[in-house]
Amino acid sequence: MTSKGIVPVEATSSKFRGCIAPGRWTLCLGAGLSRGIVPTWFDLTLDIVNATFGSKYDRTTFENFVANSGWSLDAWIQAAANEFLATGRKLEDFNNLLESLLYQQLRNAASGAPIERHLIRVLNNPITVERNRIFEVCEFFESTYKDSSLLAVVRFLISAAKADRRPYAIITFNADTLLETLTYLFLRRDHYRGPPPHGHPRYYYKSVHRPTLIANHQIYEKANIFHCHGTVMPRQVSPSDPKDSRDRLVFLEQEYLRIAGTSASWPETLFLFHAQTTRMIFVGISMADANMRRWMSASEMELRQDYRRISKGKRINPEHLWITRRPSDPAMSRLKLVSMLHLGVRPAWIDEWVQLEGSLSNMLAH
Repeated sequence: MTSKGIVPVEATSSKFRGCIAPGRWTLCLGAGLSRGIVPTWFDLTLDIVNATFGSKYDRTTFENFVANSGWSLDAWIQAAANEFLATGRKLEDFNNLLESLLYQQLRNAASGAPIERHLIRVLNNPITVERNRIFEVCEFFESTYKDSSLLAVVRFLISAAKADRRPYAIITFNADTLLETLTYLFLRRDHYRGPPPHGHPRYYYKSVHRPTLIANHQIYEKANIFHCHGTVMPRQVSPSDPKDSRDRLVFLEQEYLRIAGTSASWPETLFLFHAQTTRMIFVGISMADANMRRWMSASEMELRQDYRRISKGKRINPEHLWITRRPSDPAMSRLKLVSMLHLGVRPAWIDEWVQLEGSLSNMLAH
């Protein structure tokens, strides 16, 4: 691939309206999507370390520890899990801690609000919970997190589905289940605001957090939301175990190493299939994950071979798009533009994250 003619996508520009509309596309989501609602990867790691070892490190102190150690964040989480096992506790106990810390910010935000006592029950049962609770929870999220990227993507997914423009699939690396939960809740609220009869709305998306669910529960008129790193639902005070996949979590270093060293793991085959057969749109992802970069590189090498044979290698701009903020420094803009050509990815610039919903709608032309 030559650098001549390579251009970034201006995600809000009319020039790029409809640029992802032709063909199949996959939305690929990372931790940045839920920023402000659940902890960042760094903050979650800090909370886990403090809770496990009884430390009281502040953010600055822990940043220095991480920088000086050279350890990845999953290695620090692994150390905490090792401490649980070394002191006679079970991995299930560690996952319960993870769940508590993952949703603590959300619980704190609802503290004192009328919805506080119902919030977790609603989030665990978005399709069956009573109608009045749906309106309360939707209002809570809109008033508390009105500018969040998560709500922007939820609104976009609903409008895209109603316009018959939904993605072929969604792959999320996030353990929280807020994306599908809020999508179901807002679909129900919109339905109840419309004329009767009021049964259930059409659910355009289905959560898949185990590979067996693809074979047993595939529904072809719905787009699957694949949780390739497992899920942790917010547990109620005294319910039966939630229907999540915390046993498949990829939070520990040993799990990352297992995936990196194992051929044909579910996350790898799932990701590669969509990378090679659809255009991928990345949101809330730093593009720093070593496994993801390895998969993208493998996919790009396959595609390049085809382009050399079919079109004499004339492809210039990569198909996959990374939605990210435009750097203020022109040199950094150029660096980011060419930095992932070997992965088949180029940036789609936005200036502020509040433009996310509009940029997605523009590139999909709906």
